[in-house]
This record gives sequence, C-alpha cells and structure tokens, in this order.
Amino acid sequence: MKKGTLLWISLAVVLIIVGLVIPINVNPPGDTRVIMDHTKKVYSAPECFDQADLTNNLEETTFDHALDLEYVSESSCTDQRLQIQKPFLIGIFR
Repeated sequence: MKKGTLLWISLAVVLIIVGLVIPINVNPPGDTRVIMDHTKKVYSAPECFDQADLTNNLEETTFDHALDLEYVSESSCTDQRLQIQKPFLIGIFR
C-alpha cells in the first residue's frame, strides 16, 4: 500500500472518530414560528401559547425577528421548546 493512501485512510478514520465525539451547538432555525407580545416585549413558542400570560398586542413572526427586537422568552416552556441542541458533529451529515 502506498504511503499517501495510508495517510488518507488514517485521516478519514481520525475525522470519523472526532465527528462521533465532539458535540456542536445548533440553534433553532431562524424561521421557527413564535408569537410576540409587543406590550410585554416577550415571545412565546406556539405550543406554550395557551398557558402564556400574554396581552392582546400579539404578532406571529419568526424566532430571528424576535431576537432582533431583543425580546425575551416568556417562560421556561418556551425556553425548552427553543433550546439549543447539541448533536454530535457527524449528525449534521444525516
């Protein structure tokens, strides 16, 4: 076996092992739906809307837009629904 081929195989094995053990942060997609309350300057995940204590000054928008306006999460329910995921690097390629 040539030296160059062995080097490429070794490099591929190392990259696969690294991909299996290094977690990465994956934020929710920017186009994730949220409901903003402009009076309280908070956002809520749609799944948490029924239990949220919001006013009637509402707008449905995206997660990115709510963050751009510097609105904060309305509750721990919303935090859980929109939490940062930590998959392993190899998981991105599925």
